[in-house]
Amino acid sequence: MSYGHVKSGDPINLQTLREELDVDTSYALVKTDRMEVIRMALPKGKTVEEHSVDSEISVLCLKGEIYFDIDHEAQTLTPDDWLYLNARQPFSYSVKEETILLVTIIF
Repeated sequence: MSYGHVKSGDPINLQTLREELDVDTSYALVKTDRMEVIRMALPKGKTVEEHSVDSEISVLCLKGEIYFDIDHEAQTLTPDDWLYLNARQPFSYSVKEETILLVTIIF
């Protein structure tokens, strides 16, 4: 069973979706028993302290610039950069300019 805002087979534009949402909005596109896909719009200056997620995560930067700190090593994501994180891998981030991410969590 699928939950979220997008129906199976319906295409959406992740860039223009922003026009309908406020910045600093997480939008669950789809959630199933095995995965969740989230479109995140983050404002410049937002920071999130170190934390981890119990599942594997992939992050695709669609717009902007964001710094991830992973195992005390800084990683910069800009448009079209992709990042993979192991389950329970600690990370933090800091948004350098308004950013849109596509985040996939595998359960």
